[in-house]
This record gives sequence, structure tokens and C-alpha cells, in this order.
Amino acid sequence: MRDIHEGRWLQMKGRVKRAWGALMGDTQVEAEGNADVVTGAVQESIGVAKREAAREVTRGADAIAQLAKKAARAIER
Repeated sequence: MRDIHEGRWLQMKGRVKRAWGALMGDTQVEAEGNADVVTGAVQESIGVAKREAAREVTRGADAIAQLAKKAARAIER
């Protein structure tokens, strides 16, 4: 979750920096803002992918646990 929030923050900061650079006619600041927006989007995407991977691992572990319980019950009978 941290990557997602930090990525969104970086995107917002980049948009502000980009607008400031455009307003002041400073192409370097504007370019830095664009870079921040792109970097933030990548960071947010990585955070979303990490979250989804963790969910899939949890689902797999839960499925294995359910199978183990069923096998244990079958052995007990």
C-alpha cells in the first residue's frame, strides 16, 4: 500500500511542478514534473502488482490449508 500512496503523491507533486514550470517558462522544472508524474505512475503500478501478488499467495495458502484439513478428516475416518 505504501508504494501506491507514494506513487500517487509523486504524481500529484509532479503535476504541480509541471504547471509551475509552464507558468514560469522554466522548461527544466516542467520536464522534472513530467518525470515525477511518470515515476509516480510506475511506482503506483508496482504497488498494485505487489498487492495483487500478495492476495494470490494468500488465496493459494488458504486453498492448501483447506485441502490439508480435508485430508486430515479423511484419514481420521
